[in-house]
Amino acid sequence: MSDFTKDIFARMDLQQLREFLLHGVDDYKHEDKPYHIRIKDGSAAIYKRLEATYRDGEALDAANMDLCQALSSYESVYMEIGMIAGARIIYQLLVAEH
Repeated sequence: MSDFTKDIFARMDLQQLREFLLHGVDDYKHEDKPYHIRIKDGSAAIYKRLEATYRDGEALDAANMDLCQALSSYESVYMEIGMIAGARIIYQLLVAEH
């Protein structure tokens, strides 16, 4: 295999593809952590802020529920977008003429 194909295969990375589809760039910081750790690390600051802001247990629970509802909406929408993007890529690879 020539060098350029090795470079192409080296760049085949799900995180890179995600960054390109979402932001139109391929410059990103690669994360080697498992998904659950990335989610925990990425959300730690907002949960810490909520705990500092809402001292009352009921108010904190309500704020956490609001945050979870908002994040769940994002999760659902981006999952659907991801599924559509994946299906379109597969379609182009298998069916579409180039």
